[in-house]
Amino acid sequence: MGRRGRLKGPMGSHDRPASPLLFRLVLAVFGLVVLITGAVLAVVVLRSAPLTIVLVAGVLAVGLNIFWISRRRRYER
Repeated sequence: MGRRGRLKGPMGSHDRPASPLLFRLVLAVFGLVVLITGAVLAVVVLRSAPLTIVLVAGVLAVGLNIFWISRRRRYER
């Protein structure tokens, strides 16, 4: 059974292991850059409305994910 209550000690120590949220944030920002690039290319080069809509929806979803991760990181501190 795990420990109950608030963990003590600095982040990354034995008492308080490092959070995977920073890694998730880095991956989400990279995904956002890829989706924005794809959406711009879909508009400029391919002129594909359905692909643009899907990619813009992906950008919005990743933006929401980045917001959620940043809120969780702030709460964790």
